[in-house]
Amino acid sequence: MATIRATGRVIAGAVLMLFVCVSAAGNAAGQESANETKILLLQSKSKAASIVQAAGTSDNARQRLAALEAAQHAPDVAYELARNGLSDENAAVRFGALVTIGKLEFRGLADAAIDLMRDENQSVRAAALFAAKKCGRDVNLSPLAAMLASGSSGARANAAMLIGQLGDPQAIEMLRDMADKPMPRVSAAERSWVRLQFAEAMIRLDPNDDEVLGSIRASVYSNLDDVRVLAIQILGEVGDRSVQGGLAHIVKRDNPIQVKIAAAHALVRMGNQQQAADTLLKATRYDERQLRADLSDYIRKGNAIGPEAEVIRDILADEQAQANAAGEVRAQAAIGLGYVDSVDAAKRMIALLEDPDPIVRIAASSAILQALR
Repeated sequence: MATIRATGRVIAGAVLMLFVCVSAAGNAAGQESANETKILLLQSKSKAASIVQAAGTSDNARQRLAALEAAQHAPDVAYELARNGLSDENAAVRFGALVTIGKLEFRGLADAAIDLMRDENQSVRAAALFAAKKCGRDVNLSPLAAMLASGSSGARANAAMLIGQLGDPQAIEMLRDMADKPMPRVSAAERSWVRLQFAEAMIRLDPNDDEVLGSIRASVYSNLDDVRVLAIQILGEVGDRSVQGGLAHIVKRDNPIQVKIAAAHALVRMGNQQQAADTLLKATRYDERQLRADLSDYIRKGNAIGPEAEVIRDILADEQAQANAAGEVRAQAAIGLGYVDSVDAAKRMIALLEDPDPIVRIAASSAILQALR
């Protein structure tokens, strides 16, 4: 502005008018694009909801669980799916149904949730307590707290996640104390995962805890890809803009595809759309050929050792496993597109409703429903 003022009032006025005109044109174009995006998504809303509803009755437990997660963006669909999910033979689906009931506060299902406090599965019992509490019932949460010391790493992580979502800041010290409880019977990778789940719960309860936030930021550079992905997801959810530069670097560099997708997803949630959106759009076309190339390269570089190497070799020997793994990548990218405000993203989400993989179709449906909320 100082330079403009120095050139004289006439030139300054002309520049200012040009700026106003360009801005107005840009705003009009942006509004037109936003309107087109919304219209496209609204036209596909019914189909997306139908896909989710149908997946809730699939013979495949993975699809039923994915449907419950997607239905959290469509409460009218979620109620029936959650009710049916309470009696599902699969514990993960029962867990997902209870979490959905709690998150959406389906009070009409509170009694049914309470019945599952006696479920044989520890994580399901924890989710039943969560659902009942969120639905306004006066329940004793001490069993949920006790699960933080469970011998099962999965149960501990799930209990920490649920406590974080209950939103009581008084639970922070308990989480802090239990996070360092020894887990002698689990691998180092599992211990890292569980501790990060505890950190996520604590940062939910106190977003200004710099010590916890620092530990999550450090996990972005873990040598364990699953831990990196979770850490990036957490930072995206809490909107930690201080890591945007690092995440942009991850997207640009040669990183595993799931890590790049997580970083791109976090960036678009923080409003950094352009490069991150391009990464997500490209990842929605990930296929078995790319998967084989990536896994072969991963082994060649010596990154896969022990059981992990064996799992990768099994995938490379199984065409259906390759199709499933590539589909999971496209599904994760599709979820990220739900936060991208562009016509290209909307068109791609709609196209993915026809993907050959049902998990991708559910993920695209979830993204569309989320974008319209």
